[in-house]
Amino acid sequence: MDEQETEAALVRPFLLRAMPPAERAPTIEEPSADAAIVRSYAITSGRAQGTIHLEIESMLKVTSDGAHAGSLTFERAAVVHLCRTEILSVAELSARLKLPLGVIRVVASDLIVDGLLEAFLPSLGVAEDVDLISRLIEGVRAL
Repeated sequence: MDEQETEAALVRPFLLRAMPPAERAPTIEEPSADAAIVRSYAITSGRAQGTIHLEIESMLKVTSDGAHAGSLTFERAAVVHLCRTEILSVAELSARLKLPLGVIRVVASDLIVDGLLEAFLPSLGVAEDVDLISRLIEGVRAL
């Protein structure tokens, strides 16, 4: 299709119907709200909670078994793939994969049980770590 035909197709979209299917640009539609609910239900097998409770700030990283995991289903493979390159929180995974937090919690919990992921919470006693605070002050002064 040349440039004039492309312009004509944009101005008069009904001309697209006359084009052979191979020349038409594919249309991508966003799933409806009902489809998103059904998809979440299917991903988690209807479960609202995983075996292991994960906070939204829980950090996830791939284990050595997970790094060499072969065939995983869609969302499980995406979680393992993202956690291979960097350590991510449950909230970050949810945002990057555009899936609800509850779905990521269940999927990540299953992956932890399978030995493909490892979870840990960031240090909660930061205010009491004098060495860390001293290093931070020195670093700020160095700027």
